[in-house]
Amino acid sequence: MKDIYVLGIEFGTDSARALLVNAQNGEETDTEVALYPRWMAGKYTAKSIAQFRHHPADYIDALQQCVGGITSRHPELADRIAALSVDTTASTPCLVDKEATPLALKAEFADNPDAMFVVWKDHTGQQEADEINLLLSRQEVDYSLHSGRFYSVENFWCKVLHALRHSPELQREAYSAIEACDYIPALLTGCRNASSVKMGRCSAASKMMWAEEWGGYPPAEFFAKLDPLLLPILTHLPRQNYSCEEQAGTLTPEWAEKLGLRAGIPVGIGNVDAHSGGVGGGIRRGTMVLNLGTSACFMAVMPKEEMGDTIVEGIFGQAEGSILRGMTGFESGLSAFGDDFDWFRNLMAWPLRTIIGQDTSIDPATRRRIIETAEKQILEAAAREAEKLPITIHSPLATDWFNGRRCPYANNTLTASMEGLTLSTSAAEIYYAIAEATAFATKRCIEHYIHYGIAAERLIAIGGIARKSPFVVQLLSDAMNMPVEVPSCLQAGTLGAAIHAAVVAGLYPSVSEAQKVLCKPASLHYQPRAERHALLERRYARYESLGAFAEAEQKKAY
Repeated sequence: MKDIYVLGIEFGTDSARALLVNAQNGEETDTEVALYPRWMAGKYTAKSIAQFRHHPADYIDALQQCVGGITSRHPELADRIAALSVDTTASTPCLVDKEATPLALKAEFADNPDAMFVVWKDHTGQQEADEINLLLSRQEVDYSLHSGRFYSVENFWCKVLHALRHSPELQREAYSAIEACDYIPALLTGCRNASSVKMGRCSAASKMMWAEEWGGYPPAEFFAKLDPLLLPILTHLPRQNYSCEEQAGTLTPEWAEKLGLRAGIPVGIGNVDAHSGGVGGGIRRGTMVLNLGTSACFMAVMPKEEMGDTIVEGIFGQAEGSILRGMTGFESGLSAFGDDFDWFRNLMAWPLRTIIGQDTSIDPATRRRIIETAEKQILEAAAREAEKLPITIHSPLATDWFNGRRCPYANNTLTASMEGLTLSTSAAEIYYAIAEATAFATKRCIEHYIHYGIAAERLIAIGGIARKSPFVVQLLSDAMNMPVEVPSCLQAGTLGAAIHAAVVAGLYPSVSEAQKVLCKPASLHYQPRAERHALLERRYARYESLGAFAEAEQKKAY
């Protein structure tokens, strides 16, 4: 019998990646990564106002490049690829016309950022978020019940309303709005009706205030009070949503030809990237998966009968059937994780770019090589020096809110703080303080879960930081006083999509059964150091005090 394969495709913040997996033994046959060309060129991004947008053409180009790269290298396997599934960043919505075409793909809106996908970390809709939360506080029904009793600026309705208000010219053409994770399957299966798109439960329940107990989305009266601009969007949204173990449809002949695949193979329902990473990381009751990427997402699942009617306040999402079917899925996390380290690297690289980069005594090729080499080594060098530091209770301390606070208790207006700086403070000490702050923020989120009865018996770290920065993961283990495992799979989110594809193809009866074969064992094990944990507990108390002080002072300022 010939081997059967499945494809997982993930659309991340900077790139799309595809993973070809042998569905019978879990062997990862090949992978390909494709950067978003417009995003990488800095187009449609304005960091000063927290505007981050993906052009839909970036998704289309990257999709063809990453899947086509694999199938061109393995044409003999094309007929044995049984299904594909995708996941994307979320909440990352876009205004679409009646045929589910993103408005930025129309010539007249091609360069309008509000016609593009609004990336998860975009905070331009803060005013809209404030209005939504004020209105929610006045309702008899708490429609934010499943998003920590708070609706974040990073979620669907804030972004859609801001785009409509900020660009009135889009209002006539905006028939509906769609999450990126629902758009890609609709594109691949030829869905040409925005109201007929097969939406995923994960995005609808955790990002769009959809819940069975109030009959779907909040009622039209709620949106009419918020802003009537949203009523057409609400009216045209699909009424149903589906588990990622189900089909969105089958691959069209047009897209099969573009991707080098067989027409008619099943395409799974789209998923949220963090949830897909949880699946690829081996999530189950008691096993939390920590996705440490540009931001951080902490996933957990619990049987409904154990949780009862408990609502976990201050987190990002709690929904039945999200992450794993038949379980209650929980999502918490940090609005910035890897982005915090990128900030430090960019700060340290400033003289390289502005001084050496303009030094005409060095030839251009040599300048570029010097700058690129140094930039690549900044974080590794800082981590090496930070490991040597004689940290004490009085060493510099930071909070991690470079992009606001996601959890617990979202507050996206908060900014990062640092204290304990002196004339002798080194770059390594500043790096250490940032790394420690991310560990402390993670600890705070996990302890919040535990307080509400969510089991935390095992921690699995996935994502770029988990693989690239042993120093950060060890610090996390020390802070939590728990072992942390890192699986051998380099792309847990993409593997999660492949696992869903295997279920969609009928190769396994459930995600849990597919995980037994396809999930990879841990290749790295971090054990907490007792002496470091004792010190970190004292510094953690200082971290909480610093955070409380900074938050109180910011409230006074506003």
